[in-house]
Amino acid sequence: MQSGKQCLCRYALPSSCKGLLTHISELPDTATFSHDSKIIGLTDAVEERLNIITNNGQIFRCSLRRSPLSLLVSDCITALAEGLTTSLYNHFFGLLWEDGESSSSAGGNSILTTEWDSFCSVIMQICKKYNGLQKDRSNLKPHTSWEFLVSSKFHKNFGERNFIDGTWHETSSDTHKLERSYKTLDTTQSSEKSFYSQLLADSLNCLHAVYENLKLEKLRKRDLELLSTLLCDISWFLGQQGYLDHYIRDFPCLAKQVGGCISTNSQKKPPSLFRWLENCLLHGHGSANLIDLPPLILNEESSVVGWGRKIVVFYSLLAGSKQTGRKLSTGVYCNIARGSHNTNEELVVLAMVGEAFGQQQLDLLPSGVSLPLRHALDKCRESPPNDWPAAAYALLGREDLAMSSLASSCKHKEFETQTNMNLISMSTPYMLHLHPVTIPSAVCDTTGLDAAKIEDADSIEGSTTDGMEHIFNSSTQLQYGRDLRLNEVRRLLCSARPVAIQTSVNPSASDQDLQQAQLWQLAQRTTSLPFGRGAFTLATIYTLLTEAFVVPKLVLAGRLPAQQNATVNLDPNVRNVAEIRTWPEFHNAVAAGLRLAPLQGKMSRTWIIYNRPEEPNAVHAGLLLALGLHGYLCVLTITDIYQYYAPQHEATTVGLMLGLAASYRGTMQPSISKSLYVHIPSRHPYSYSELELPTLLQSAALMSLGLLYEGSAHPQTMQILLGEIGRRSGGDNVLEREGYAVSAGFSLGLVALGRGKDSVGFTDSIVDRLFNYIGGKEVCNPEISLFSTEEHNRIITQMVDGTVVNVDVTAPGATIALALMFLKTESVAIMSKLSIPQTNFDLQYVRPDFIMIRVIARNLIMWSRVHPSRNWVESQIPEIVKNVVKCLKGDENDTDELDAEAFVQAYVNIIIGACISLGLRFAGTKNGDAQELLYNYAVYFLNEIKPVSIEKENSFPKGLSRYIDRGTLETCVHLIALSLSVVMAGSGNLQTFRLLRFLRSRNSTDGHANYGIQMAVSLAIGFLFLGGGTRTFSTSNSAVAALLITLYPRLPTGPNDNRCHLQAFRHLYVLATEARWIQTVDVDTGLPVYAPLEITVTETEHYAETTFCEITPCLLPERATLKNLRICSPRYWPQVMELSPEDT
Repeated sequence: MQSGKQCLCRYALPSSCKGLLTHISELPDTATFSHDSKIIGLTDAVEERLNIITNNGQIFRCSLRRSPLSLLVSDCITALAEGLTTSLYNHFFGLLWEDGESSSSAGGNSILTTEWDSFCSVIMQICKKYNGLQKDRSNLKPHTSWEFLVSSKFHKNFGERNFIDGTWHETSSDTHKLERSYKTLDTTQSSEKSFYSQLLADSLNCLHAVYENLKLEKLRKRDLELLSTLLCDISWFLGQQGYLDHYIRDFPCLAKQVGGCISTNSQKKPPSLFRWLENCLLHGHGSANLIDLPPLILNEESSVVGWGRKIVVFYSLLAGSKQTGRKLSTGVYCNIARGSHNTNEELVVLAMVGEAFGQQQLDLLPSGVSLPLRHALDKCRESPPNDWPAAAYALLGREDLAMSSLASSCKHKEFETQTNMNLISMSTPYMLHLHPVTIPSAVCDTTGLDAAKIEDADSIEGSTTDGMEHIFNSSTQLQYGRDLRLNEVRRLLCSARPVAIQTSVNPSASDQDLQQAQLWQLAQRTTSLPFGRGAFTLATIYTLLTEAFVVPKLVLAGRLPAQQNATVNLDPNVRNVAEIRTWPEFHNAVAAGLRLAPLQGKMSRTWIIYNRPEEPNAVHAGLLLALGLHGYLCVLTITDIYQYYAPQHEATTVGLMLGLAASYRGTMQPSISKSLYVHIPSRHPYSYSELELPTLLQSAALMSLGLLYEGSAHPQTMQILLGEIGRRSGGDNVLEREGYAVSAGFSLGLVALGRGKDSVGFTDSIVDRLFNYIGGKEVCNPEISLFSTEEHNRIITQMVDGTVVNVDVTAPGATIALALMFLKTESVAIMSKLSIPQTNFDLQYVRPDFIMIRVIARNLIMWSRVHPSRNWVESQIPEIVKNVVKCLKGDENDTDELDAEAFVQAYVNIIIGACISLGLRFAGTKNGDAQELLYNYAVYFLNEIKPVSIEKENSFPKGLSRYIDRGTLETCVHLIALSLSVVMAGSGNLQTFRLLRFLRSRNSTDGHANYGIQMAVSLAIGFLFLGGGTRTFSTSNSAVAALLITLYPRLPTGPNDNRCHLQAFRHLYVLATEARWIQTVDVDTGLPVYAPLEITVTETEHYAETTFCEITPCLLPERATLKNLRICSPRYWPQVMELSPEDT
C-alpha cells in the first residue's frame, strides 16, 4: 500500500484463505490462491479495518494498527512527527512501515517488545546507512591500473607537456570523464550523508526530549532505560560525547556496552530538565539557561513532552516568571485557571488546575521535583482565596471548600458531571476510596422509639401516625444532643391519640358528667394543636408525587387509664361534635401540608387534582392553603380554580383564595384578582345578581386581595380597601363587622406596605380618612368626586353609618393599615397622631385593646427606636398611668376604683403592645436582652394571676389582679409568651420551653384556658421549634406584616370563632419564615458533625460590630446583618465565608 510515491506497507497474500474469506459465498475446500494475486481495491473501511479486493475476486478483511500499543514507541514516533521536518519524517515513516515484515515475525515475544525492537531496528538502519556512507567515501579509489595511471599526478603533468596530436586529447578526455564520474559520486554521497546526519541529529534531539520527559515520571523507569540504550547508540554513531556522558551518568551500566566514540569532535552539552529546575530554584527563572530546555518543550503544539512542559510552567511561576498572553517569560506556554492570587504559590495552584495536574499526577513525579510543588500547596491550604474553582480546592485537599463551591456553581447536570470528574483527578488518592456513611433508620429513630416507650402510659397505640415521626434524624439529634426536647414537643403537639382522663377507680353517674366536662376541656386543647404542629414540622419532609397525601387523625376521644384505657367519646347529645370538628380538621390538614418542603421540584397539577375528593371537605381545603403558602398553586388552571369555587364549600373557598394569593403574592395577577372580587359583594355592579356570602368569605377575599397586590401601592385597590374598612354593617353581627374591617385594614396595609407617603399621589387624603376611622370624626370625602355617580352613591352608603364612624368597628383596621403603610418609615408625624391617652378622660374614651394596637403601630413605624430594655418599655407608658400603678402596692390609695381599673387596663395593654413590638422587632434573632425581658414580663404577669415562683427583687408593680379580670391577665401572659417564642424561633431554648410547657400543663387543670389561650400556647411551642429547629423568622417588611397578621391580639373563644379575626390567617406566619439553619458536614464521611462557628455581625445603631461563637448545627443571624462566618475548630481546616449584606 502506498500514499503517492510513499510506501506505507506491504501485504503478502496467503496461499490459502479458508477462514479468512468474508464474502457471503462459500468457496470449495480446494480453493487456493496464487501468489500472483494483486490488490485492485479497498472497500468497507471502518476505523482501522477494511476489505482488500484482489484481481481474482477474493476479499480479505484486514486490520491496520494505526498507532503502536507500546506507549514508549508511540511517544517516540509522536516526538519525531512533531520535531522532524516533513521530508525527514516521511523518510523515517516509510522505513518504519517497510519494517513491517520483521516485526510481524516476532514469534513468541510480546507485541510491546516487538514494537520497540522494530522501532530500534529502523533507527539502527538509519545509523548504519549513515555509517556506511562514511566508509563508502574512503572506498572511492580507481579499480584498474589504467584508471590509476590516468588519475595519477604524473599523467596530469605529462599530459600538459605532450603536444603530440591525438594522444593528449584522448588521454585528457578519459581523464576528465573519470574525474566527472568521481565528482558525481562524491556529490551524491555527500548529499546522502548530510541528509542522514540531519535525520540522526534531529532524531537525537527529539528522542532526548522524550528521555528528559520520562525522567519526570516515576512509573516509566523501564521505558527510560530502554530509551537510554537507543540514545547511546545514536550518540555513538554521531560522535556526541556530551550526550553519551549524560546517559552513562544516568545509567552507569551502559559504559560497558558502549565503546569509544567514532569521533570526539562535538562536545555539545545536551539539554537537562533537572539542571534547569535546579537553577530555577536556586537563582530564579532569569538565571536558568534556556539551552537546558529541549526545543520540543517550547513548542505550543507539542503533546508528547506536555508532562515536562507542565513542570517547567509550575517552576517558572514559582520562581516569579510573568505571563504574557499564554506564554511565560521562560518561553513555555501555559494554561491558568480563573481566580485571584496574591502570591506565586497561589498562581502555581491555579496553573496546576488549568493544566489538569492533580494529586494523582503529583504522585508520579520524583520526590525531589514534587517537593517544591507540595510546599506551594501547603502554603495555600489554610486560607485560599474565595473565588477559586472547586478543582483548586480539591487539589489543596480542601474538599470542604470544593463541595461548597460546587454546590453554589453547579446548575446543570452536564457541568456537574464534568466537574465531578475533574475533582476526582484533583483529589487526594485516598479520598477516592471513602464513601459517605449513612445512618440506618433504626439508629435515627432510636430516640423516637424511646419516646414511644416513655409515652406508653399516655397512649394505647404506639404505631399511630401523628405527622411528626419523620422529625427524628441525624441532624436534629445532633442539634439537640441526648436530651428529650423533641420527644416532649411531639408529645405535647400530638392530636392523633386519645388523651388521658384522670377519674376515680369506681365511676359513678356524676363521674360521667365530670368526664364529659373534662373531655370537652381537653377537646379545646386538642383542636388547637395543629397550629403548633404545622410550625414544628414546617418544610421537613419530601413527598413522592406518586403517593397519596396522608393527614394524621384528629382524635377528640379520651381514655381512662384507671379503667384499662377504656375509650370515652364526646356525647353528641350534649355537644355538636360535627360542628366543632370542621375548622380543626381544616387546620389539621394545613399542618400536614406544611410538612412538605417548599419548591421540591415542580409540584404537579395532576397530583393536586388526584388528591381532590369527590365531595369537598375541610381536609382538602386545608391542603390547598398549605400548598398555596409554599407557592404550589401556580400550577392550577383557571378552570381548576372555578371548579373548586363551584360547590360553594366555605372552607375550600377560604383555603383556595388565601393559597392562590400567597402563591401569586405581589404579582397582581388579573385572573386571580377577578376571582377574588367575586367574593366581595360591595364591588359587584348593580346589574349583578345579589349573592349571600358569609362575612367570613368576604374577609378572606379582602386579605387575599392584599397579598395579591402586596407592595404595589395600586391606587384603585387602595381606594376600594379604604372604603371596605368603613363600609356600613348592613345588619351583620358587629363582631363580624370588626373582623371584616380588620381584614380590610390588613389588606390596605399590605398593598402599600412600607411605602409611606411615596405610595400614591393622594396618600394624604387616605391618611386623613384612616385617622377619621380611628378618631370617630365626621367623614369628609373630598376624593369622592373622582368616582362616577354610581360609585359615588355606593361609597356614601358603604362608608358612613349615619354621620359618625363607628370606631369600635373601624379603629383596629385603620390603625393596622397605618402601621403597615408606614412600616419602618420613622415618620414622626404619623406616630404622633397615633397618640397614647395621657389623661383620665382619654383613657375612658379609648378602649384598652385599641391602646395596645396603637402601641404596636407606633413601634412598627418607629422601627429603629425599639430597644430590648426595661426603660424602653416603661417609656411607652404615660406618666399618669405609671404613677397610679405604682400606688397600687399599698392597701391605701387615693385613686377611685373605677379610675384605677381604667389605668390598670391601660397599663396591661400597653405592656402587651410593647412586648408584641419587641417580638416583631427581634423576630428570629435570639436576642438575649429581648428574651430575658419578655421572659421576666411573662413570669411577672403569671405571678399576678397566682404565685408560681419566687421572684427576685424587682420594681414591677404589684396587686394588678384586684383591678383586672383573670381572662385579661391570661391573655396577657400567653401573648407575651407567644412574642417570646417569635424572638427565639427555631432555637428550642430550654428556659422558654419550660415556661411554655408549664403554661400548657396548668391550663388543662385550672379550667381557665379557652380555645384561644390553648392556640397561643400551641403556636408558641411550634414557633420555638420552627421547622424542627431548622427555620426561623425574618424581619423584612413582608415578614413583619405576615407575623402581625398571625399575632393579631384578638384570640378566638372557640374552634369555630372567626368573627374578630379569621383563624386561617394564623397560618400566614409561613410567609415570614426563612431557612437560616447551618450544619457542618464531614467531607470524608458525609455525616454532620459538631464544629465551633465564629459569626460576625455588622454594626448597627444599638451595638458595634460583634463576633460570637456558636456550635453547629445552629441558626444564623439575618442575612442583612451577617458579615462573615469562620470555622474555628482545631480539628478542621479553617474556612471563612465573606457575606455581603442583602438590600433590605
